[in-house]
Amino acid sequence: MWTRIIFVVLSTTLYALQIPLIPPGQDPFYLAPANYESLPLGTILKFRPTPNKLVNICFTFELKSSWQILYRSQNSFGEPTAIVMTVMEPFNSQPSKVLSYQTFQDSANINCSPSYGFQFGAPLSTIASQLDMRFLVPALKQGYYIISSDYEGFNSSFVAGRQLGYAVLDGVRAAIRSQSISGIHPLAKVVLWGYSGGSIASSWAASLQPTYAPELKQHLLGCALGGFVTNITATAEITDGGIFAGLIPLALHGLSNEYQEFRQVVHDNLDPQHMDFFNQGSERCFAGGLNFFRFRSFFLGSNRTFPRGFDLLHDETIGKIIEENCVCHLNQTFLPQIPMFLYHGLFDEIVPITGPRHIFNRWCSWGIKSLEFAEDLLTAHVGQQIVGAAAAWTWIENLFNGGKPVEGCVHTQRLNNLYFYPGVKQETKDYFLGFEFSILDYIIGGKTLDWNVL
Repeated sequence: MWTRIIFVVLSTTLYALQIPLIPPGQDPFYLAPANYESLPLGTILKFRPTPNKLVNICFTFELKSSWQILYRSQNSFGEPTAIVMTVMEPFNSQPSKVLSYQTFQDSANINCSPSYGFQFGAPLSTIASQLDMRFLVPALKQGYYIISSDYEGFNSSFVAGRQLGYAVLDGVRAAIRSQSISGIHPLAKVVLWGYSGGSIASSWAASLQPTYAPELKQHLLGCALGGFVTNITATAEITDGGIFAGLIPLALHGLSNEYQEFRQVVHDNLDPQHMDFFNQGSERCFAGGLNFFRFRSFFLGSNRTFPRGFDLLHDETIGKIIEENCVCHLNQTFLPQIPMFLYHGLFDEIVPITGPRHIFNRWCSWGIKSLEFAEDLLTAHVGQQIVGAAAAWTWIENLFNGGKPVEGCVHTQRLNNLYFYPGVKQETKDYFLGFEFSILDYIIGGKTLDWNVL
C-alpha cells in the first residue's frame, strides 16, 4: 500500500512539473464572463476538459472523460454569481444516472476548491478533496456520472447555507443541460450525497429545492446526509479547545466572506494579540487548518481568541447570521420533498447526535414523506464516514435501481451500519473496509505528514 502511495506521490510531482496546475485564484476560467448576470440560473457559461486527469494519491480510478463547467448561480442575497463544477464520466457510463457528490471543502480560500484538488498534480494542501474522492468509486464502477461543485463559490463562503444550497441545485440544472458536452441525459435522475461539511450543502439543497428549483423534483430521487451538521453553534461548542478546533476559524472566515457585517463584528471582538494567528484561517485548507489550530481555545480559557467567549455567538449580528445559516432553524416551508437518508455515529465528537435526532423529529412532525435515519451505536465522526458510507451507498444504489425508499419515518439504531444495515453487498463491505487511512488520521496524529506543505 505505502509503496503505491509513494509511487503516485512521486509521479504526481513529476507530472506537476510538466503541466503545472493554475490555482483557481489565478485561473481566468474561474472568472464569470461579461453580462452573465441576466442569464437564467443554471446556465452554462464556460466549459473545458479538466486541465489534468482526475487522479491523485488516493483516487486512481480511470475515467473516460472529465470536464469543468462554469454555471450561473446566486449567493445568499440573490445576487448573481458563478460556480465551477467537475463532471466525471466513467467508461461504462449510464447517461440517465447522476450522483451529485458534495465533498467537504470546509475552508475559506478559493485555492482549496475541489475542482482544483481533484486533479493530478494538485498540492497536498488539497488532500481532503483527494481523500474524499474514494467515496466516488462505487458509483463510477456502476456507470453513474458524478457531478461535484465548488459550492462555496468564488468567495469561499464555508457554512453559508443558502449560497451552498443554491450552488448545488444550479449545478444539477447545469448538468441536465450539458448533454452536448458531457452526454448526460436531459431527463437524468439525480441523487444528492454529502458527509460532514458536504452534508451542509446537500441538506440546504434538499431544503431549498421546493421553493428555489421546483422543476428539479422530477429529477431528484433522494438525498443522503452523513455526519449531518444541523447547527454550527453546537459544533463550535463541542470542538473548541480540542483536536477539531480548527473548524471554528475556518467557519468564521467562511461566514465573514459572505457577510461583511459579520466580518466587522468578528474583527472588533478579536484579541489583537491573536489577530495574525486567527487570520491564518483564511489562508489554510481543511487539513492544514485543522492541524494548525488544533487544541486552540477560541471561546474558553484564559488565553482565548475572543475575550467575550461564547457570548460572541449570541451577539445580535453574529447570532442572527448564524441562525440564518443553520438548517435546524428553517421553518416548515423548507421541508424536503424528496426521500432523505441520514446516517450518524452516536459518539460523534464534531456533530453531536442531538442535532440529527432533533431534525428527524421535526421533519417527521411536519409530515415528511420518506425519512430514514440509520444511527450507528459504536462510531464517532471519523469512523462513521467510512462505516456509514456502506449504508448510504446501498440506499443510493437501491434508488437508482428502481427500489422504493421507506414510507414515513424510520429511525433504527444498529451496532454498526456497515455490517448490519440491510442489503449491504459483500463487495461494498470489502471496499469500504479497505480504506487504510483517512485525512483525520493525520489530524489525530496516527500518520506522518509534512504539515509545512499544507
